[in-house]
Amino acid sequence: MKKALLWLLIAAFLFAVLLSGCGKKPAPVNEPGIEEETEEIEEDSTIRVEKVKPVCVVINNHRAAWPQSGLQQASIVYEFLVEGGTTRYLAVFDRHFEEDFVVGPVRSLRPYFGEQAREYGGAIAHSGYSIRTEEMIKGMGLKQITSAQYLWRDSSRNAPHNLYTHISKLYKAIGASDITELEFEPMELPEEYEEEFNPEIVYNLNYKVSYKYDAENAEYLRFINGGPLVDRESGKQYSATRVIVRTAKHTNVPGPEALVDIDLSGSGSGFLYEAGRKYEILWEKKGGKTGYYYSDGTPVEIGWGNTWIQVVRSL
Repeated sequence: MKKALLWLLIAAFLFAVLLSGCGKKPAPVNEPGIEEETEEIEEDSTIRVEKVKPVCVVINNHRAAWPQSGLQQASIVYEFLVEGGTTRYLAVFDRHFEEDFVVGPVRSLRPYFGEQAREYGGAIAHSGYSIRTEEMIKGMGLKQITSAQYLWRDSSRNAPHNLYTHISKLYKAIGASDITELEFEPMELPEEYEEEFNPEIVYNLNYKVSYKYDAENAEYLRFINGGPLVDRESGKQYSATRVIVRTAKHTNVPGPEALVDIDLSGSGSGFLYEAGRKYEILWEKKGGKTGYYYSDGTPVEIGWGNTWIQVVRSL
């Protein structure tokens, strides 16, 4: 009787083991010489940018004008010396934007701002100019945007640091309605470079511009005198994909206003800061357009992202 019970228990156990294995699928076995096929997805590195007719804006950089508005959306921002050792920006807007935004404060024109704007079609918004500038820009063919139809005063700030515009007003002023999509294949940066993550540009003892490279976001965060330069509307710190420091001949103009003339013609030297790297570059203005080149003559690509160009005195 005991033996019969024992055999029944053994049989039940074997039956349970057999049932538990019935639902399992056999592990796949690759035949010799046959590799399992995997689908490879190629990453598209193409950068697509929607461009419109460019418009330039003279932007105030007096302390009373901080923080500014709209500089992050500019494709290119030039920084030039003006009178008294202060600087001023020329912001170039040439991209299509779905949403409107504020730009400013807008400030008065200098001759070299007009000369630089000619490279982008000559449309430039500003708050006026001196008799001297008026004489010097004659014949440049600039399309000047100065009307109250496009510019407005912000009562929360004191004049002359309170003149603003909107990107929609600027594009309306120049008829920038046609959109062109451009494609860029980012080129490999040259192998010969120096590591430089925190470039600094000293315009004078009281005014220093510096950048700190953010490797995670591949951008240079901008600082003035050690403090972050932020956008008034968004509160975000301004940043650049790349920074160019280029030389130009500066001539001091005699007189109580301490004016300066800047010659943007010819050629010169400079530096490019991109991806945490520092490159020696050359610039040359030919055919009415300034080009930037690596030491081997390869053009520097500035068609995508945003670029800050610091114009400094030639040594």
